[in-house]
Amino acid sequence: GGDVGGSYYGPSAGSSSFGEDQSDFIAFDINKKNKGKNPKGKRGHNWQNQKGGKKRKEARDIHSNDDYYSSQSPVDGFERSDAALTARQARFSGRGGLTDTAHSTSRSGVPNVERYMGKTVIGGTRKLDEADFEAMTVKGTCSVLEKEYLRLTAPPRAELVRPEPILKEHLSNLKKLWVQPEEKRGPKRDYVWFCSQFKAMRQDLTVQRIFNSFSVDTYETHARIALEQGDINEFNQCQTQLKELYEKLSHDPSAEEKATGLKNETEFIAYRILYYIFLAGNKKYEGGSSDMMKIMLSLSTGQRDHPIISHALKVRVAIADYDYHAFFKLQDICPNMGAYLMDYLVPSVRQSALQRIQKAFKPSIPVDHVLSELGFDMSDPDDIEEGKAWLVSCDCKLSEDGKTYLTKDSVLKESDLVAKKSSLI
Repeated sequence: GGDVGGSYYGPSAGSSSFGEDQSDFIAFDINKKNKGKNPKGKRGHNWQNQKGGKKRKEARDIHSNDDYYSSQSPVDGFERSDAALTARQARFSGRGGLTDTAHSTSRSGVPNVERYMGKTVIGGTRKLDEADFEAMTVKGTCSVLEKEYLRLTAPPRAELVRPEPILKEHLSNLKKLWVQPEEKRGPKRDYVWFCSQFKAMRQDLTVQRIFNSFSVDTYETHARIALEQGDINEFNQCQTQLKELYEKLSHDPSAEEKATGLKNETEFIAYRILYYIFLAGNKKYEGGSSDMMKIMLSLSTGQRDHPIISHALKVRVAIADYDYHAFFKLQDICPNMGAYLMDYLVPSVRQSALQRIQKAFKPSIPVDHVLSELGFDMSDPDDIEEGKAWLVSCDCKLSEDGKTYLTKDSVLKESDLVAKKSSLI
């Protein structure tokens, strides 16, 4: 098929004429800018619609007459002499122009690779970016396990892309390494390094068009690690791609491949619901409610009844009803790693809950009860002290012994304590 140089499969793969030295041509539309009359007194764009064989024959005779194009005198104000046409074509010559494609060789070692991306078309001078290079397809031959992530600035090279068997071995090693204590992993084996390794793996999967259960495993693993480390932006990239991968695998003819790839789908649907709840409360993002509506409509009856998804839907109801008591109870029993996502909801829920407690309880209320309702762990002395510090940061007036919250004497404000922020806040 379209194997050029043994490693590249571009958008034009399969074209038998790619390797030939073809001459580019310029097609002039003599009617596009010329609004005057043609030699027969009719506008050019109406010729096709004229009725009668005589008119159509006259039009054909005009276009088939070589003297009409080689005439030295202008026709309708447009000079078509050989010298004029050559001068116009010369404007598109030179480096990066039409005549440069026969000698172009990209850093990938594939000659004329820019033809794949339409660079020889007049006006096709847009600089290729990472998305264009990722749309190109290669068949990797690299056998090195570890590889740092680098953005693609040139077409991918087969010798730098790892095939699926190598990627599987590396993913297995990364899983084993991550669960080890950080001091036993070796030098520079922190989250930044792991993230780079996973992004490089995802890139290799993309340029090789590998969209199977192994791809799902790679993205799921990276998403979980990103959640654990509070990298909400990287998690979002993974869960967005997982949504597409689950859709592809749901139509896979192999029952085994489908079962393997979709076994954790409900877990990540629940994560996506919690993530959309977070976005809905983010003033910088306007699509949160619409995203939630789409996923609600896409859920089947079986999915709604699944315990993991059902829990996420209850969180949505608790947020919508400002039911802070239910919210913190749900956080305590959150399955899998959903509690990490609920952590992003805690600051706003606590702030609104404190305002309601302030209005409902006069003139005072026990501090322990307030902290318990706000989700602080009353069995942990450090968490209790953290909770009291948070109340003070909201200008809550406490009694001298610190056991009573004087609601009547307090004027609340938003907490000024530094909270863990995501890239979307």
